[in-house]
Amino acid sequence: MEGIVKAFSGVRALDGVDFDVCAGEVHALIGENGAGKSTLMNVLAGRFGDYQGRIIFDGRDVRITHPRQALDMGVAVIYQELSVLENFTVAENIMLGRELVGRWSRRIDRSFIRDEARKIIEHLQFDLDVDEPVAEMSTARQCLVEIASAIGRNVRVLVFDEPTAALGAEDVDKLFTVIGELKDRGLGIVYISHRLAELPRIADRVSVLRDARMVGTRKMADCSMSDLTGMMLGRDLSDIFPARTNQPGELLLEVRGLTEPGVFEDISFDLRAGEILGIAGLVGSGRTEIARAIFGARHASGSVKFKGDLLHRRAPHRSLAAGIGMVQEGRKTFGNITGRTVRENITVSILDKLSGAMAFASPGRIRTNAAEMIDRMAVDPPSGEMSIENLSGGNQQKVIVGRWLAAGPEVLIFDEPTQGIDVGTKKQMYKIIADLAAAGRAIILISSELIELTELADRILIIRNGRLTGERPGGQIEEDQLFELCLGESESE
Repeated sequence: MEGIVKAFSGVRALDGVDFDVCAGEVHALIGENGAGKSTLMNVLAGRFGDYQGRIIFDGRDVRITHPRQALDMGVAVIYQELSVLENFTVAENIMLGRELVGRWSRRIDRSFIRDEARKIIEHLQFDLDVDEPVAEMSTARQCLVEIASAIGRNVRVLVFDEPTAALGAEDVDKLFTVIGELKDRGLGIVYISHRLAELPRIADRVSVLRDARMVGTRKMADCSMSDLTGMMLGRDLSDIFPARTNQPGELLLEVRGLTEPGVFEDISFDLRAGEILGIAGLVGSGRTEIARAIFGARHASGSVKFKGDLLHRRAPHRSLAAGIGMVQEGRKTFGNITGRTVRENITVSILDKLSGAMAFASPGRIRTNAAEMIDRMAVDPPSGEMSIENLSGGNQQKVIVGRWLAAGPEVLIFDEPTQGIDVGTKKQMYKIIADLAAAGRAIILISSELIELTELADRILIIRNGRLTGERPGGQIEEDQLFELCLGESESE
């Protein structure tokens, strides 16, 4: 792709972008929200035919103006929102559009569909049953169905757009194995992701888009996380992360021997008021499960003490009552109350505090408290009446964090608080976390963006395969060194 230009209502979403992918490689494409990543791939996939510039495919100049044309050429995109038909079987999805119809009966030949789908599945060595209804499958296995469908069309370039956003750790590992096998078969893979920590595991090269322009392309082996972050942001990191002003004080939280068999084992640490404790680990290391167990959202043996008192029968409502809150990973799954307004979402944790003598929440108090928190969190637009789904991802995250701040916990767990939000909102989120710690709140911070841990945390725990394998001081370790510790490749653990 050379000099690609695409505009929407006169505003350029792509401004002279060059990009290429070779057979047998994984080329990562990264950038902040709105940088143009998905737009560029949609041009390649034929969804936008009114682009300017050249596309050269297999040495030939081509003009791609329709998705069917792109598919026929051998270009397919696996989007974050999968396009499988859930009411169809695996075989029917794989062979969709390529069915064989009887010459006289004009009926679809079901045996042909099942036989051809089985050949493709066996070729890829996927663990799929051709007769299984797709609706009964996990997201990861549905993704395999889409891949099988693309391979059945003799795809040569396969684009993954945020493929791990909705996957658990085990499914991410399986997907990476599949991508590696497809690469070995000679496919060109384009991999789009916000999760920079994934890239060293999967990518050969990485290209960075910023403000609709291509900033540069590098070999993944030659890049550190700070290199990529700097290219994406276009500014020095000191402009993004706030100065450290917090001072760790009294002991608030004591975790001893926390264990969930097969998930994590013997996790012990302390947390002090005014301290930011980072938890680093690869996806699947057990870091989120540990945090959820502390909050009481998972059952685990071991003990958790808050201000010296043992928390019995841990559960989220008991943790909140004690003074522990958690902003969980995944806005759609664990954060938003869909179909409700911003006001309802931001005040749901304090309805009991806003209730009058008859135990009914006062509408006036709800409006006042919601307006104050919306202003504090700089929610844009600042409307309590708006449905939560109509806000951008970053503003939805502000509402969720505001909900927990309203509850006033002394210990607050942040699990991937900046996932999928743009740099401006990230900067605001960093300041919120730093201000909370400076005010004496204790923070546990989990992030796949390791630079967030190195720049914000006072201490960093390293979790690998469900075990606590080390601890490092924040601000004194580079993110590539921290990544090596998470991988277990460092000699100084």
